[in-house]
Amino acid sequence: MAPQALDDAPVADETTRPVEPAGGRGRRRRPNLAAALSVVPGGGQLYNGEPGKAAFFLLGTLASMGPAILLITSGERLGTSLLNAHRFTLFLLFAFASIVVFLALFLLGLTLWASAVVDARRSAQERNAGAPPGEGGRWWLLRL
Repeated sequence: MAPQALDDAPVADETTRPVEPAGGRGRRRRPNLAAALSVVPGGGQLYNGEPGKAAFFLLGTLASMGPAILLITSGERLGTSLLNAHRFTLFLLFAFASIVVFLALFLLGLTLWASAVVDARRSAQERNAGAPPGEGGRWWLLRL
């Protein structure tokens, strides 16, 4: 086999260069680690280099689950005082309303939390494939 002449050498240009993962540092992300870090909502997004999304998931989860837990704990005191005052109708209305609000807020928080896990995993996969941040769309369970 004859040595290849310089003129026949392949030219490296924009189309033949391997695509680096987005994020500036060129490091590969581990999708399973990103999902595992989302045990703390937004942890996987921080690992993927997306601090805005991380703040959204953390604050959204806390803003929905926090009041839900406070509602149930403080509602117990109010419900007991209504029962002691023999205001049964008001107690039943308050109990029903607080349960509905608690379930709505708590389920919203759980949905945001699960969405953070799914988003972190898919974002890591997309970045490893070379897609720039935000190109692949949202992978949240809750489509906002």
